[in-house]
Amino acid sequence: MAFLFSTFLNTYRPLIISEWVEKLHTECGEQYAARPVEELLQTITRAVDANYQVLVHKNYRDINTFIDKITDMRLKAGFLLSDVQRAFELYRMILTGLLISNAPREDFHEIFERLNLCLAYTMHRFSDHFQDMHHKKIIQQNRELEQKVKKRTAALQESERMAYIGQITASLSHEIRNPLSSVKMNLQILSSNQKITGNDKRRVDISVSEVIRLEQILNQVLDFAKPLQLNINSCNICHILDSYIELLEMKFKEKNLSVVTTFEDKLPLITADGEKLGQAFINVLINAIESSDPFGKISVTFKKTIKQNHEYATVLIDDEGPGLDGKNREEIFKPFFTTKAKGVGLGLANVKRIIEAHNGFVRAKKRRFKGASFSIMIPIGNI
Repeated sequence: MAFLFSTFLNTYRPLIISEWVEKLHTECGEQYAARPVEELLQTITRAVDANYQVLVHKNYRDINTFIDKITDMRLKAGFLLSDVQRAFELYRMILTGLLISNAPREDFHEIFERLNLCLAYTMHRFSDHFQDMHHKKIIQQNRELEQKVKKRTAALQESERMAYIGQITASLSHEIRNPLSSVKMNLQILSSNQKITGNDKRRVDISVSEVIRLEQILNQVLDFAKPLQLNINSCNICHILDSYIELLEMKFKEKNLSVVTTFEDKLPLITADGEKLGQAFINVLINAIESSDPFGKISVTFKKTIKQNHEYATVLIDDEGPGLDGKNREEIFKPFFTTKAKGVGLGLANVKRIIEAHNGFVRAKKRRFKGASFSIMIPIGNI
C-alpha cells in the first residue's frame, strides 16, 4: 500500500484527539458533557493509541485493556450503553472525513474496511463486557438488598421481641417488686433483732442479700426493656476508657490483675453518646475481670481501623481467661444467656444493643493461646 496509514495516523493524531474530545462534549449526551475536559482528554488519548495498535499492527492487547477499564468507569458513573457506542461512532466519523481528504482512492476501501473491523470489534467487545458487568452489578445489588432486608427483618423481630419483653416486664414488675420489698423489710427487721444470733442470724443476713440481688436483677431487666435513647455529642474515647478503667481499679486489685492500655495518638473525636458507650465498655471490662484468673493481664487497645472503606474507632479488650468455645461465641450477646452461676445474661446483650445503636459492631473471639478478645467498632463521624 503506497499510502502509509501509520504516518497518516501519527500526523493527524493531535487533531483526531482534540476533535473527538470536543464532539464528546457537544454531541454525545449529558454524561459526557458533564465530564471534565482533562479526564476526557486522557481517556481519548488512550483510545486513539489503542486503536492505532489495532489499525496498524493488528495488535488487540491495548484495546482490550482499554475496554476493560473504560467499561468499569462508565458503568460506575451511570453512562448509557448507547452513549458509549455513539462515542466510538464519532471516532469513525472524524477519521473517515480525514481519509476522504487524504487517502488515495485505490487504498480507501482497504483502509475503511480495516477501520470498520477495528470499531466493530471494539463495540461488540465493549457491549458484551458492559452487559456482563451490568448483570453482575444487578446480582450484587440484589444480594446487598437481600442482606439489608434480612438485617432489617431481624432488627424488626428483635425490636418486637424486646417490646414484648418490655410489656411482660412492666406488668410483672409491680407484682414482684411490692412483695419483694415487703420480704426485704421484714427480713431486715428480723436481722436487727438482738435475740436472733448464730446460724439463724447468718441465714437471715443471707436472705436479705439475696432479696437485694433479686431487686438488682429486676432493675436490670427493667432497664434493658426500656427503649434505648441516645444523647449524641462529641466524645473522646480515650478519656471514657481511662475513666472507667480507673473506676474499676478496686476490682482489678481484688484479683491482682494488671491492665495494659495502648491508645493510638491523635485519633479524632467521634459523635456518640459517651455515657452509653461507657456502659458498654464497663460491661465488657467487668466480663473480662470475672473471666480472668488471679494475677492475669487485661489489655485495652484503642485505634483507628478501616472496614469496607469506612473509618472506625476500634476498642479491643483482651483477657487471659478460659476463652470462648464456638457455641458460646454465637450466644453470648443474646439476652439472658449466661454461663455464670449468678449472672442475668444482660451485660453483653446491652453492649451489643448500645454499639449497634451507634451503627457499630461488637465481636468476640477466642484468642490464639489463652483468653477472649472483644472488638468494639464505632463509626468515626456522624452515626
